[in-house]
Amino acid sequence: MAKRKKQSSKVQKRKGAKARPKAKKLSKATRGKAVAKRAVARAKPKRVPVRPVAPAVETVAVEAIEQPAPGVITVTEVEETEVRQAS
Repeated sequence: MAKRKKQSSKVQKRKGAKARPKAKKLSKATRGKAVAKRAVARAKPKRVPVRPVAPAVETVAVEAIEQPAPGVITVTEVEETEVRQAS
């Protein structure tokens, strides 16, 4: 029966297998300059849409029933509507 090969021998043969790839070599022009850091992306606040505000409408109805004399009934009805603009 043939002997089995150990796994570690395969790893030694592969030269390119590294835990972390090498960084690219910078050109002479960029070596002297300070490397600018990337700007961090931040969440931009969204504008809240302004809803049109409807004016407030208030209606008051008053009904007065009077009996000034026996057998005589007077009914008075007053209705008033007020429109207020929202500020």
